[in-house]
Amino acid sequence: MAAALLTEWATEGIIGAMDYVLPFATQNSVKDLQSFLTRAKTLDTTGVRFVVAHDVLAASVSVMHPAGLGDGVPIVIGLRTFALDFSYAERFEVDTVFEMDAISDRTQRMISTGSRELTLPPVAISVNWTAMNAPRSGWAPAAVVDDADIRKIARDGITKVGEGLPSNPGAPLLSQVRSAVWGEQLGDAEQVEFPAGATLAAHSLGFLLPRGETTVSTSSGWVRLTSAGGHVLARPAVAL
Repeated sequence: MAAALLTEWATEGIIGAMDYVLPFATQNSVKDLQSFLTRAKTLDTTGVRFVVAHDVLAASVSVMHPAGLGDGVPIVIGLRTFALDFSYAERFEVDTVFEMDAISDRTQRMISTGSRELTLPPVAISVNWTAMNAPRSGWAPAAVVDDADIRKIARDGITKVGEGLPSNPGAPLLSQVRSAVWGEQLGDAEQVEFPAGATLAAHSLGFLLPRGETTVSTSSGWVRLTSAGGHVLARPAVAL
């Protein structure tokens, strides 16, 4: 189902009259969120999902997702977590999606003023990629991959997509090329496989280190790439 606030206001897409304030633990966390969104907007601008539970904000973005039935593009989600400090603010939980610019405009102002308090936008949005939720538990490590290998696969894929498209491609051709490149399954079928699009997410969102390693885990048909800078959740194309 679509992500929404855990309140009756979600049906209208409006959070409510009162202000909901996310108190970040450090100013660096605010800067990290701003950087995460800046990178994400180069890949997909359909929104950022905020899930707040206890003292943690989990922010996720779509790197790619199938447009509908027959689209071979995999679903690939980038996820980062941020520490919150509710010791001086009213605690609440939330699961909803906001316009990326609505959040990044706020974080930019927070950075310029040194603030650690993010007032959530008053209006939520609905996006189809939140209809498929990856498991929160039950993950089993299956492999470890060098970050350098993931980075190379991502860069090679970017080159292939560029070479396979004319200057003004139509939507059908764009989808076909993206499906062929990013939908390719990588790895060992006997151990673990994941769509090539997951490497684009880890690379483009800045999750990889020069000499780092990424752990690949599986759960209920999903695969998770856990790197130093964040997580990538992926599964082959599904109809939304």
